[in-house]
Amino acid sequence: MLPRLNGSLMNNMKNRIIVGAALIAGIALMLLGPESVPYSIVSLVIGFAIVVLTSEPMVEGLREFGTDMGFSPHVTGIISSLASNLPEGVMTAFMVLSPELREVAILTVMLASAFNGLLLGVLVVMLTYKGGAIVMPKEVMEQDIEIMRIAIALCGIVFGAGVILNLFSTGNAAYLPIEVPIFLLIAFASYLYFISRRQAQNEHEGAEDGYPHAPEAHGRGWLAPVLLGLVGIVIAAELISGSSEYLVHMLDLHVVIAATVIGFAGSVPEHGIALIGARKGHVELGVSNLLSGITQSIMLIFPLLALIVPVHLDGYVIYQFLAIAATLWIVKKSIVDDNRLTLDEGISILIIHTLGILLFDELSILI
Repeated sequence: MLPRLNGSLMNNMKNRIIVGAALIAGIALMLLGPESVPYSIVSLVIGFAIVVLTSEPMVEGLREFGTDMGFSPHVTGIISSLASNLPEGVMTAFMVLSPELREVAILTVMLASAFNGLLLGVLVVMLTYKGGAIVMPKEVMEQDIEIMRIAIALCGIVFGAGVILNLFSTGNAAYLPIEVPIFLLIAFASYLYFISRRQAQNEHEGAEDGYPHAPEAHGRGWLAPVLLGLVGIVIAAELISGSSEYLVHMLDLHVVIAATVIGFAGSVPEHGIALIGARKGHVELGVSNLLSGITQSIMLIFPLLALIVPVHLDGYVIYQFLAIAATLWIVKKSIVDDNRLTLDEGISILIIHTLGILLFDELSILI
């Protein structure tokens, strides 16, 4: 027993040393690295390595945090998604302040919804390709389905308004009305309110049944891995997005291609914890992380940016509203029909999101 315990401690110590070395290397590259193609490639590699090394302890820390606070795995997944989207929000907020990067930042945020849907399809296929299904309890998914319906309706309305504004703008550029981001934020705030209200109601019902769900004090062992994961996500997002942005600039890529590259580089590391968590058995946390990520991009981050700078309703932005509405409908329908996600539905989600991204990139040739 003692040798096994010593071996476990040695492995933990070794892992901490490796993670620490990767974080130090990442910080050094951020502060000291010159802007060059070799530097950008190394930064990309180090960034993805940091994601892999820090995601697993962060998932475990979030799971322990949810248990200590009395949260369900679903609510914990929503919290992890908010934490994952934090670096993306900060990064794009800085980008919109630069006029030449403004449209790239807006499109990057909107594309993040598509990439989260793509990752959801990958997760479903990964967990069901040997058979079986991911069960999604109706009572757990009720609020998520509702926010998807609202997002689909709002995106459809904005798409229609954007087409009409462009048709009758008489040569003037059409911009997103200020009411749109305000209503998107109100809808998302309502979603968070009802999620928290349901959590409190479940705890109250559990207490009445004699099975209290009040959080139990288990210490703060989750704090260090969660902080480590957040720091890792911030460093990785900075390395990957900065390097991608530099490579895009050096290659003189179109704004659509640039947004696609940066959106992919930003979404994968931030929500990679969902895939890693699902492989570790935390399926509900992983699915909830990605489902929340799909709606958070368009219902939270996008409207916050739209309040900072005006959003030009050009063909790229209008298409994204249509694509988000269509792909969200596919995800919602896959869940609502039988409260399960199966292999065929995972493949459908994967195909429709991939097609949406590819067709968006085709617009760079035409517009």
